[in-house]
Amino acid sequence: MRCEMSDERQLMNVFLDLLPNQPRDDQTRESFRQLLRQRFEERLPEAVERIWELPPIILKEPFEDYMELLLEARTLFLMGHFYSCVAMCGVVGERLVKDVLRVSVLVQKEGGPQPPPDVALDQLERVEVNGIVRFLEKAELLDVKAARAAAALGELRNKYAHARGKKPQGDALEAIKLLHVLVEGTVSVFKDFEIKEGALVRKASDPMRV
Repeated sequence: MRCEMSDERQLMNVFLDLLPNQPRDDQTRESFRQLLRQRFEERLPEAVERIWELPPIILKEPFEDYMELLLEARTLFLMGHFYSCVAMCGVVGERLVKDVLRVSVLVQKEGGPQPPPDVALDQLERVEVNGIVRFLEKAELLDVKAARAAAALGELRNKYAHARGKKPQGDALEAIKLLHVLVEGTVSVFKDFEIKEGALVRKASDPMRV
């Protein structure tokens, strides 16, 4: 929409969304449903095609803390919300990294090593994620591939968090792929297995793997 300023007669482009100003009645709700349905159906053909770009996932228990987050990141990609997808992938990746550290930390106290209390572990939320990734890799709690994916995902997420992304669709797909590399190295069913000659077999002992 173009507006003309009365004093100086300057033209400018503006965006208006006055839908929230409509009356809150059944007729308006039905018109909103039709509008949202139309918008969804317009995106549907491209969303369907993007399904084949997603990596498959199979998580092992306990997976409840990650399932909803992973599904939201994947849905954002499918529906074309690429900026949000990159940010959400970064959120999930950060949660995975910090939880790997949480379940791995023991402190030496009277009576022997024991897990720190939750109130102490909650302080990890204040620690810079790249430092945690490097610690986990050097402590052999995260394999090299997963650690590199976590670091790259963090850099990509920061770029979009500061609105510096230049190719959102491609970067959203890259973020999804990096996230799933991290998933495969932490909470995937296949973390300790590989496919050989059509069969699922346990991986050989690897000193760089959890």
